[in-house]
Amino acid sequence: MLDWIGSLRVREHDTRRVVLGLSPTTRIAGAASAAIGAAGIWYVWSFSALAALFPGALCAFGAVLATLERELVFDRAAGTLSIRQGVFGLGTQSVVPLFHLRAVVVMAKAGLGSGASSRFVAYLDRRVGDSIYLDEARRCAGLLRLAEAIADVAELRLEYDAASSAG
Repeated sequence: MLDWIGSLRVREHDTRRVVLGLSPTTRIAGAASAAIGAAGIWYVWSFSALAALFPGALCAFGAVLATLERELVFDRAAGTLSIRQGVFGLGTQSVVPLFHLRAVVVMAKAGLGSGASSRFVAYLDRRVGDSIYLDEARRCAGLLRLAEAIADVAELRLEYDAASSAG
């Protein structure tokens, strides 16, 4: 239902570089939630300070979403993947050589519980170390476009596994 919050989108794509970033709707949803929460605090505060906890939590959640940053830059000329992530202006940046990456993987993941629909997960499989999570969605079309852009520029193998796996 809320797949569009926090999802990655291709910002730039040419033959030598791909830039992925969070969708603009993430910031919009965060700002709207923070504004609704702040208005709720102002309105409810006159009745009870305890009742203002729920709008306060909504406001805090909205502030986190509004300031959330995630950018991945695949640069063929430099031979690197730069990952920048942060919230509230505080963040981390790491650089991974492209030769450390083995493949871009899009695979189905079985839903939890009975009758739950499966979801698709996209990640970068590394030769050494843990995989790098990219995104998750109910439909694979957007993830495949993302994976194809990465595989094209970084010259990685694209693996697609449509069969649901348990766990």
